[in-house]
Amino acid sequence: MNKLINILEDIFSKYYICSICLSRLFYNSYSKKINISLGKKLKKELKKIIIKNKKEKANIIIKNLYRNSKECILCKNLFFFKIKKIILNIIYKIQFYEFNTFYIGIKIPSNLIKIEDEIRTKYEITSGDSLKSFFNKILCKIISKKTGKKVDFVNPDLKIIYEMENDLIKIEPTSLFIYGRYIKNKRGIRQTREYCDYCKGAGCSECNYTGYSNEPSIENYILSFFKEKFNAEDSILHAAGREDIDVRTINTGRPFVVEVKRPLKRNIELKQIEEEINKNAKGDVIVKGLRYVDKDVMKKIKVLSKYEEKTYLLKVKFEKPVNKQILDFIVSQLNNRVIQQRTPTRVLYRRKDIVRYKMVYSVEYNQIDKQIVEFKILCQGGLYVKELAHGDNNRTNPSMIVCKRTCTWR
Repeated sequence: MNKLINILEDIFSKYYICSICLSRLFYNSYSKKINISLGKKLKKELKKIIIKNKKEKANIIIKNLYRNSKECILCKNLFFFKIKKIILNIIYKIQFYEFNTFYIGIKIPSNLIKIEDEIRTKYEITSGDSLKSFFNKILCKIISKKTGKKVDFVNPDLKIIYEMENDLIKIEPTSLFIYGRYIKNKRGIRQTREYCDYCKGAGCSECNYTGYSNEPSIENYILSFFKEKFNAEDSILHAAGREDIDVRTINTGRPFVVEVKRPLKRNIELKQIEEEINKNAKGDVIVKGLRYVDKDVMKKIKVLSKYEEKTYLLKVKFEKPVNKQILDFIVSQLNNRVIQQRTPTRVLYRRKDIVRYKMVYSVEYNQIDKQIVEFKILCQGGLYVKELAHGDNNRTNPSMIVCKRTCTWR
């Protein structure tokens, strides 16, 4: 205790520190819980000893024990004049958001951090909490009590950021992630939206100020419903791969996750969104199995789409009639085979020119007539199936066209 009194004597001979900051500096050593009355007790004890022993600089020390229009060197009187206003402003701002959990982040001015570090270093103070940590605990406790919401430091619905230097409060609702599958029954529908030809995404009267063209796309069919229902800033489609505009996606459909950014609402019945999307799409696109998921699911479907097995139905028209011998040879050459594919010519404008290695697990066929054959291909995700048929000037190897020529030459 004598060591502590000596430290306090030296500190208060130079600075004014408020009772709450004094409490947070020493509470670990002298109290198991945060006790904001600890600072008052320490000041009272110091005053008693100073008066009793008639210490040098007694008048200065006693004067610095009390505020008397002074500003706390560690918090700038944050806990006495600003905290009530901060709490009221936070409660006012968060009332417009649906949320169950929250987290508060505090940004402390660098000069205050520097001053506290210097004092802690000089007097070897290792106990207590930093201003940031202590203020965060106080705010979280009060906001939780007043709103009935829980604090979640890992995955909160709402992030509340307070910038002390500018006395600024920012509310950041975290994104929602919704998993589902889409079926595309009609050709001519691209997956992603195209920017408006007139404004190039800026928004104009031609595109109804959306920034996007009205051409049919999976994004145009579904994203506006999520944005509207959740009263969100934006919604983004993350799909497990993509299909060409002239290709259908049937059977179980393609997995996707919609990221809903900065939503005001969070508790929306997804079945209702699903029904409205499907009603509006009139069977061209069907969405099913919508459910709330974590962000990790979005990452997983993007990674796993490169390795998942996918089944394609590919209808090929040969230039000349083909017989069973040729078709059997094509199947034998492609079955359980690694395909070497250089980025297709048709997508070079938006894809890096690299060589990919993709697995074809099995190939079956059904000959419709002498020239038209339907192939059922089970393969690794990411295989360019059209190029598997025509070879893309030998950028895909082996390919059906090369296998056919090889069989014909034999």
